[in-house]
Amino acid sequence: MDKKVFLSVPLVAARDIKTAQQIADIIKKAGYGIISHWVLLENPDENLKPPEVFKRDTSGVRKCDIFVADVSKPSHGVGMELMLARELKKKVICVYRQDTKISWMIKGLPDATLIEYADMDGLEKKLLMELEKTV
Repeated sequence: MDKKVFLSVPLVAARDIKTAQQIADIIKKAGYGIISHWVLLENPDENLKPPEVFKRDTSGVRKCDIFVADVSKPSHGVGMELMLARELKKKVICVYRQDTKISWMIKGLPDATLIEYADMDGLEKKLLMELEKTV
């Protein structure tokens, strides 16, 4: 499949590389490539200056077909990438844990798909179903 996903997850505060990898595995299982492969690295911004991080991330959002964001924990970067994806009219999917409160801005985001999940099995089932709709 040629479709590319930008996976957006918190990289500074509330970093959860295990969850990021699990979401990435689901996306790959659906047959999609991940543009933002750096989010899976231990030090994703190593050796980059802030302007280079901004350019890398915004360029990735511009190149993707589908934008998937983990919005379980607040993140300025995820929010900025999410708004850019929306402005570029990308397909936006936001995933979040059932036991978290998410921003009303995200809840009210026009045309975004919100996926609430209790565990990774539930997320996999729901996210695979949503990604299959975009083929």
